[in-house]
Amino acid sequence: MEPEQRLMEMGSLVGEPRRLGMLVRLLDGQACPAGELAHHVGIRPSTASHHLDLLVRGGLLTVLTQGRHRYYRLANPAVAAWLEQLAALAAPATPRSLRGATEQRLLAEARTCYDHLAGRLGVLWTRAWVERGWVDETVEGYLVRPAGLAWLCTAGVTTAPTGPLVLGRHEVDWTERVPHFAGPMARAMTRWMLTTGWVVRGPIPRTIQVTNLGWTELGALGVAAPRPT
Repeated sequence: MEPEQRLMEMGSLVGEPRRLGMLVRLLDGQACPAGELAHHVGIRPSTASHHLDLLVRGGLLTVLTQGRHRYYRLANPAVAAWLEQLAALAAPATPRSLRGATEQRLLAEARTCYDHLAGRLGVLWTRAWVERGWVDETVEGYLVRPAGLAWLCTAGVTTAPTGPLVLGRHEVDWTERVPHFAGPMARAMTRWMLTTGWVVRGPIPRTIQVTNLGWTELGALGVAAPRPT
């Protein structure tokens, strides 16, 4: 398939509002049943199944089968990164309700992008590592220096090094419009923060909330973010 034809196919898949809504719902990296996705975008389950089949055939979603149940999730982290980059190119939407404004604020403060920390907190976390000299910014991404690797080892953050040092991609945050950590290192860090209780899942899908312990520990590392109100 020619690149132009593939781009048109992908554009057609995400250009339909209900399909796009289901993809965005799955940006937290979790798997959801068709019924939950249908409810999220306000359509019948039978209609959702048609859209989900198109997304699976288009390579954007994958299906996990457990007995009689089928769960859908994004096909891979590259799909999540692509959707986030598309969002970064778009102008911020104006909320139409108080609920919409609250959701937008919480997502901008701290969220997960598929499997890693994003939003203002993700950007501040990345900036702290750069300012402490724990990583070097390169064309490919962030190269962890010995001091940063030592912190990871001491904290017990397990990663999958691709060479002598851990390399993490940088990804432009769609709300902050500046890069944040992505890739295996960012995934390991986010999983570690959730396990140690620095952060917890928020009340809205994808949102993250920092605990009192988290603010204390993050502040010691130079992440000077205000407590959520």
